[in-house]
Amino acid sequence: MKNILNDYGYRTRWHHVYVHTREGYFSSVVDFHEHEYYEVILVLSGNIKILLSDQTETGTGNRIILTRPGTPHFITCNPDTLYSRRYLLFSHDFLADYVPEWNQLQTIFGKTGRIIPITPEQTGYCADLLNQIGSETDLFRQRLLSLYLLSRIADFARTEKITTVRIPSYVTEALNYISDHSAEKILAADLAWKLNVSRTTLMTGFKQYTGSTINEYLTHCRLKNATRLLREGKTESEVAEMCGFCDSSGLIRSFKRWYGMPPKQYLAREKTTT
Repeated sequence: MKNILNDYGYRTRWHHVYVHTREGYFSSVVDFHEHEYYEVILVLSGNIKILLSDQTETGTGNRIILTRPGTPHFITCNPDTLYSRRYLLFSHDFLADYVPEWNQLQTIFGKTGRIIPITPEQTGYCADLLNQIGSETDLFRQRLLSLYLLSRIADFARTEKITTVRIPSYVTEALNYISDHSAEKILAADLAWKLNVSRTTLMTGFKQYTGSTINEYLTHCRLKNATRLLREGKTESEVAEMCGFCDSSGLIRSFKRWYGMPPKQYLAREKTTT
């Protein structure tokens, strides 16, 4: 998996720990990706689909999603319901060198991530702790509060009911391939041949487990890369060629179709909301 995101300002705005809130009717990340840090997501509301490399879950209940560095994942949401979540992000060094029990505690993240359903009461409790971590300015107390939160999540995990569905390996392999080769021309038949499954099996399974068609997901990946390159100052013509669009007109059409506005307007709106 080459697609590592250093979003949320990791290594620029924060180095050890970061708490953030997001809400809206669309997910902020639209492709299968991984981070260089630990991530705890508290889902407050939303009709969402969660994908890890070997499991998926869909629904509206409160959940905690745990990923460790290098864990591929992504979350999509149905735009008919407000998606609201709180994040706790922290680096390996934040806890590893200070807490002897960390090696045992980090097992709650699982090898490929973890999805833990929780009650409304547990949700409120975790939200309060996240608020305290986010408002605390002393790094030592942030560590103590974060450890306490993780220890309580470990308690919740011991009583969790298994609600996730196992994902066929060809689906996650397809996600990885499309993310890594999104600038190239990708046909379902060619991708199915690479993965040793039939075209129908691939297209049906991909839609079932991701909620998107292969072409929709490919466009999402291209638009994400295009947005990043446009932020860096590349022209629309340069970006179109680098991201797999036929030309700048194709790039603009895709932005209008997915975001309801052309690239320049989309980037301008981004600046006013960050």
